[in-house]
Amino acid sequence: MRYHHIPVFARFQWLNSGKVVDVLSAFLTPNERGRKGYGKTLLFRWLMWKWLMRCSYRDLESVSGIDYSTFIKFRKRLMASFCLPDMFEMLAQTLVAQCDDLKLIVDSSFVETYSGHREEGSEYNGHKEKNGFKVHTIIDYKTRLPVLQIATPGARSDFTLAHHLIDRAPPSWKVKSLAADKGYDSEKLVSQIKEKWKRAKIAIPLRRTNQEKVAGHPEGWLNRYLKRLPRSWDPLLYRERTEIERYFSRKKNVFCLGEEKTRGFKNFEANAYFTSIMEYLEFIACWTTLFTKL
Repeated sequence: MRYHHIPVFARFQWLNSGKVVDVLSAFLTPNERGRKGYGKTLLFRWLMWKWLMRCSYRDLESVSGIDYSTFIKFRKRLMASFCLPDMFEMLAQTLVAQCDDLKLIVDSSFVETYSGHREEGSEYNGHKEKNGFKVHTIIDYKTRLPVLQIATPGARSDFTLAHHLIDRAPPSWKVKSLAADKGYDSEKLVSQIKEKWKRAKIAIPLRRTNQEKVAGHPEGWLNRYLKRLPRSWDPLLYRERTEIERYFSRKKNVFCLGEEKTRGFKNFEANAYFTSIMEYLEFIACWTTLFTKL
């Protein structure tokens, strides 16, 4: 199969992988009607090049030879057709269906608005003291790929969104463990996980309650003991939880989430899905055995 070669650094040569082109071609089918223009797969790959190289649309035009307005219109069509969420969900389902032991990790990451000020759909986060958005994600530890994600304004509760993420996951998933930090310490969340995946180990550390902070309180130790019972205290699971911190670091520094010159919540949500799709495509370029059904 012949396809357009994109000049790129060595670490981003996966953009020119035939496997990546084949996967994109399965999702981005050409229109049967109307005049024929540039292929959707080619435009999508050039958009990924723009993200990775941190360039403007004008720079993209000078390198690709395609008018910058074509890329802007193509991106708007992707957002309007909900193509990006559908692509992400299909890739995630393919990954999960072929994994026998999912070791899940849940966390969120705050992304400041590009302008540094309040934008449409953004919220002020008191802890960060900034306006921005959040991406709540569940990743697989083995592949370091996201299997579920939700984008929200920047002041939404972590464990509340964790409930929504767990609700989206089917009980048929072969979940071996789920890890999170103290921000997800909720008995209701632990019960929800146990009810959905009965054999899953839950590695969520306990926070000290107000009762436990009072020295000598008769109910403090009992409450803490009862909350510990359904959880696992395997130190390996707690060490593995830090993998999601490296995942978010790479998502921002390599795939440039939060550095695009776009504003508003809808653009941020589309960017979050776009970067997740790029993570899958990079993985597919090296490891295709898990994606033979695409």
